[in-house]
Amino acid sequence: MNYAKAYEAMHNANPKHFSGYSIRPYVGEITALVRRHISFLEWNGVPVPISGRLLDYGSGKGFQYLALRVHDQWGGLLPHCYDPGVRQLREKPSGKFSGIICTDVMEHIEERDVPKTLADIFGFAGERAFVFFAIACRPAKRKRLPDGRDVHVTIKPPEWWGAQIDPFRRKGLTIRAVYDEG
Repeated sequence: MNYAKAYEAMHNANPKHFSGYSIRPYVGEITALVRRHISFLEWNGVPVPISGRLLDYGSGKGFQYLALRVHDQWGGLLPHCYDPGVRQLREKPSGKFSGIICTDVMEHIEERDVPKTLADIFGFAGERAFVFFAIACRPAKRKRLPDGRDVHVTIKPPEWWGAQIDPFRRKGLTIRAVYDEG
């Protein structure tokens, strides 16, 4: 199955699918990472980012920024949104980033493609950066692929995911992974 095409069809079929709202429970944790890895200047008591770039890898449609405006908590620093299932966001970014956000993505990747996808994600991490993952370790609640299978094609326990991520650890890189098991 061509997953990029399947996800694109799902994106187009229902505006609520893969909106980006799954970031909501993690905004506080991401904010702490942003404050630690992005340089800010206080301007009239308001923190303003002066250096650093963010990437939302697998951003969905980006409503977390358009409607929820979660980036306001990061001094307005708007991440580059990348999602191969969204026509307007499928162009791969270039360069390095100070932070990479990846929520509700990895469980949608076929097990055989997980190492390649992780290598891609970590390839965007700058010298001193963070990578934040929120990974579901359970079946999806409602979504199905066009062939009827669960959209969470790789359901593994946190220990399995940790073993996949561990080889990418290096000095200067902060990795934070949270798991949804319920």
